[in-house]
Amino acid sequence: MKHVTITLPEATLSRLRVEAAKEGKSMSKFTAELIEQRVGRTMTQREALDVFLAGPDLPGLAASWQGRGELYDERLFRRHERDAVSEGSAGSSEADDRAELDRRTRGA
Repeated sequence: MKHVTITLPEATLSRLRVEAAKEGKSMSKFTAELIEQRVGRTMTQREALDVFLAGPDLPGLAASWQGRGELYDERLFRRHERDAVSEGSAGSSEADDRAELDRRTRGA
């Protein structure tokens, strides 16, 4: 640890002594904790790893997560749905369209 000398007005110094005494700390310890709260402190490697492994804090993402199985089940279900257009409700089928195309290309 390094020593630091600071200059304070008398009124501030008096309040510092009183607050440090209330918490049962030395003025040096009390001031160091105040500065640490304000400036922050560096994380240890272990703390940084814990933060990283916890992942991003994305509220709402985890709440709506269905799970991998449900996600793929829903996608596969939609893939095999048939709608009226693919059923040929308009009257022509794919075979009819091919026959028409063949007839046009032979006649040209």
